[in-house]
Amino acid sequence: METSKYAVGLDIGTDAVKVVVGHIESNGKTPTIIGVGTQKNLGMRKGAVVNLDRAAEAIDRALEDAERMSGYQINRATVSINGSHIVGLGSQGVIAVGASGQTIDHEELARVEEAATVVQLPANREILDVTPRSYKLDSQDGIKDPFGMTGVRLEVDAYMITALVPHLKNLEKVLSMTEISPRRMIVSGLASAKAVLSDQLRENGVVLVDIGGATTNIAVYEEGDIIHTAILPIGSNNITNDLAIGLKTDLDIAEKVKIEHAVAAPELRRGSSGKVSIKVGSPARTLEFDSEIIDEIVEARLAEIFELVNHELKRIKRLAKLPGGAILTGGGARLRGIADYSREILNMNARVGQAPKFGGMYDKVSGPEFATVVGLMLIDLDLGAGENSQQKGSGIFSGVMSLFKKHKK
Repeated sequence: METSKYAVGLDIGTDAVKVVVGHIESNGKTPTIIGVGTQKNLGMRKGAVVNLDRAAEAIDRALEDAERMSGYQINRATVSINGSHIVGLGSQGVIAVGASGQTIDHEELARVEEAATVVQLPANREILDVTPRSYKLDSQDGIKDPFGMTGVRLEVDAYMITALVPHLKNLEKVLSMTEISPRRMIVSGLASAKAVLSDQLRENGVVLVDIGGATTNIAVYEEGDIIHTAILPIGSNNITNDLAIGLKTDLDIAEKVKIEHAVAAPELRRGSSGKVSIKVGSPARTLEFDSEIIDEIVEARLAEIFELVNHELKRIKRLAKLPGGAILTGGGARLRGIADYSREILNMNARVGQAPKFGGMYDKVSGPEFATVVGLMLIDLDLGAGENSQQKGSGIFSGVMSLFKKHKK
C-alpha cells in the first residue's frame, strides 16, 4: 500500500466520542492500532446534536488523547452519523449504454448509479450514501459487477440512505469547530458491520444489532448486500433510567448496578440470596438491592428492544429466516447472557460480534462498544487507499459520485 498509511475512525456517540487511529506499513494488509481516545459526550441526544460547543469539546478531547498516544496529527477522519431521522430505501436506475457491442466501463457505471439517485425526496432530506446491490444488463440480471461486459441497456438495483439536512448541517458545524475534515459519513450500524461481519455472513443472510446508549442500529445483509437499515430511538441508557426509577436511586448508581449485576435472563444470575450489593462513594458504603426487581426491569426493557428488532425483520419478511443469525455489538452487547436471550427472542442463532485481531493496542478496542469506531477506521483505510490526494475541506456533500465507488477487496 503506497498511499495513506494512517486511517482514523471518529465515532460521535450519544454517550461518548471514540477515536481510533490505525497505521499500516506500505507492504502490509492488517492495520496496527496506534491511538485510541474516548471522552464523555454531553452534546448529543439520541444520535443528534443538541449542543454544538459540548459536542465539539468532547471530540477535541478524544482527538487529543488519540493524537498524544499515536504521535499523529489528525485533520481528517471517517465519521459516524446516527439517529432515527436516517432512512434507507431501495432505488433503481437505468441507462442506454450506446451502440450494440459497447463495453461497460467506469463512465457507464457512474451514469447508471447516478440515475438511481434521481428520486423525489422532501426538500429537507439529503442522500447520504448509495450502494449498488446488483445490475441487469439487457436480459441478464443478478450481475454483481458488469465492468468489462458488453450490452445495450444497463440497470442497477441500489440501496440509498437519506438523512435530514438540519441534522447533517449541525454535525458538519461541530466538525468544522474541531477543524476535522470528514472523509465520509457512515451510519453507525454499517460501520459496525464493517468491523464484525465476514463476507460469508453477509452472503448467507445476517442481521447486525448495535445496541448503543440511546439508539439501536439494525443492518440486514443478504447475498452480500445491504437490504435494510433501521435506527430505533432506544438503547441501553433506557435500562439505566428504568433501574434508577425502579430502585429509587441515582443514575450513576443505577448504571453501576447495570454493569455489575444486570443479566439478560434471571436464570443466569449467580448466587441465590435474592440481594445484590454495590460499593459507592468515598469512604465506600455498601448498598443492597433486590435482584428480582432488577431482573424484572432489565427483562422488560430488553423485551421492548428485541420486539422492535423483530418488527423490522417482519417488515422485510426475514423474521427468523436469516441463516447467519444475529450479531450483537454496542455497549448493550456487554450485558451478561445477551446472546442467549436474543437467540431465544429472535428465534435464530446469535452471538456478540468482535472485530478481527489487529496489532498494537487491540486490547483497548476489542469490546463490542468499539465495533463502530473500528469499522470507521477500516472504511477510512479503504477510502484513503484511493483518495490520498483528495483536498481538505471539500465538504460532506460534494462529489456525490465518490459515494458510488465499489471498493474491490
